[in-house]
Amino acid sequence: MNSFIRALMFIYSVVIAVMSVVLLYALVDDTIFAAILKPLSLIVRGPVSRYIYLGILMLLFITSIVSITNIITSGRLNRTRLRKNDIGTVDIGPDAIESIALNAAKSAQVGIKSARCHVAPGKNQALKVTVSCELYSNVEIPASMAKVQEKVKKDIERYTGIAVEQVIVRVAKVEQAQTRVESR
Repeated sequence: MNSFIRALMFIYSVVIAVMSVVLLYALVDDTIFAAILKPLSLIVRGPVSRYIYLGILMLLFITSIVSITNIITSGRLNRTRLRKNDIGTVDIGPDAIESIALNAAKSAQVGIKSARCHVAPGKNQALKVTVSCELYSNVEIPASMAKVQEKVKKDIERYTGIAVEQVIVRVAKVEQAQTRVESR
């Protein structure tokens, strides 16, 4: 999900959660909303319909909480990847995959001063890897970052057996060249 859709879903879920809390409050004090919500006021007064109303509102509230939780956690790979073999299973956590990606980026020897990594789920059980790096000033960015992309993809696939759909390299900062003053 892109960030706009996630933000829209988050706002929608919060609105639904607030609405269900307000409507639950109408069960306690139905005179406050009598003028605005006259049809609901009639439903709340009935003995059987009151429980149906309560059930529907609780369902709305629970689904909105689940939706909020899902939206917040969906941006990051939050579960391990299982690999089954003859003896059992091997769980590979997101932190391990991120460490492999960072080691690959730094070992590409292309002038990376520091780096951060983020792994997210992709299509068909593949991964999307984002590497944000800070470079030294004497780096040819396009060619060097293409080398980093290839190395990260190759190392993750080789060490984990998990397919990598996409590797995005973001250059966050380039360190300025420091001038040297030489004394004679």
